[in-house]
Amino acid sequence: MAHEPVNLHDRIRRGLQQLATRRVVIPTMLAALLCVAGFEWRDARLGGLELLDTRQWYTPEQAASLFGALDRLDPRARAVYAWTEVSIDMVFPVAYGLLFALVLLRLFGAGRPFYLLPIAGAAADFFENLSIALLASTYDGAPSSWTSVAAVFTLLKSGLILTTLVAAVRGMIRWLCVVRRESRWNVLRRGL
Repeated sequence: MAHEPVNLHDRIRRGLQQLATRRVVIPTMLAALLCVAGFEWRDARLGGLELLDTRQWYTPEQAASLFGALDRLDPRARAVYAWTEVSIDMVFPVAYGLLFALVLLRLFGAGRPFYLLPIAGAAADFFENLSIALLASTYDGAPSSWTSVAAVFTLLKSGLILTTLVAAVRGMIRWLCVVRRESRWNVLRRGL
């Protein structure tokens, strides 16, 4: 008996369907909220400076300027930034990626793989975080060419997150239209 090959798309969809339980969703939502609280702490700790992962794009000179500002703020500020990139900011993409993937799978079903968008965005965020942590921890006072790699991941993450949000809004509007149409149909059918 030959087994039918399963493509990656189907494996991801099945995995998401298995994760779509309260036992997974609720702790994931709590983890995302704790990460947001962690980001608030980090922003306060780092003097409210505009960090690289909150921008759309940045140059090696802009990254070096940020790292210099962190060093002037506090000798440990750059280390705090690097540490949070590989701790708090590694949990957050997993949490939002999973939550948005589940929402999009629910809104669009298996036939339209919009649920892959937040997964791709979370992957870009993951590589962005590693790149920024490397930049922050190895900063020697000069701009680094590695910044361009981090900036590409930042741009990719930003674009994928924006596309995910647009898809989610589109799916919600579509869902609301279906609910409204079905409600109207039920009213007409009952003769009310």
